[in-house]
Amino acid sequence: ASVRGQSGLAYPGLRTHGTLESIGGPMGSSRGGGLPSLTDTFEHVIEELLEEEQNLRQSEENKDSDMYSSRVMLSTQVPLEPPLLFLLEEYKNYLDAANMSMRVRRHSDPARRGELSVCDSISEWVTAADKKTAIDMAGQTVTVLEKVPVPKGQLKQYFYETKCNPMGYMKEGCRGIDKRYWNSQCRTTQSYVRALTMDSKKKVGWRFIRIDTSCVCTL
Repeated sequence: ASVRGQSGLAYPGLRTHGTLESIGGPMGSSRGGGLPSLTDTFEHVIEELLEEEQNLRQSEENKDSDMYSSRVMLSTQVPLEPPLLFLLEEYKNYLDAANMSMRVRRHSDPARRGELSVCDSISEWVTAADKKTAIDMAGQTVTVLEKVPVPKGQLKQYFYETKCNPMGYMKEGCRGIDKRYWNSQCRTTQSYVRALTMDSKKKVGWRFIRIDTSCVCTL
């Protein structure tokens, strides 16, 4: 499977509180002198949060929290929602890739344009008990430990995985690709994340392992 690097995040379980203004700081007036649009405000908040997360990552280099990524969380129970910073990064990447003016962005809601993904994917939290084993960066099979010891007990490792939806539009290739000229298929790709594992010599440690992270179209 294709593999791409996945950056680590300082606090995988970070949750913010308060209003948009309290998170992103005071907002400037729009060109018309009125309140800024929700899209402008949300984008500003995203950039502020990601910048704050980057600063936290640099300042926490010597702490265990630096080992985690946006797709890995330690918790006593199954997380009820996707990782916040993962969603923010995905949205920011979408805005950067679009390369549109702010006026166009205000009307770029996929629901308005009737857009559909080239490949259908599903995402869910899975436990180490579900994964059991994984491949590390050395190509070796390692055991993924279900629980991580902490000062006040133990926490479970959860992984937020994304893969191609077998019930989606996949049988005839990628959506929107002319099958008269191209052979296409949707394929699950993987990324590296850090997790607590044990190798064949019973040595326990934090290692980069592969997990499913996206569904892409290949020609």
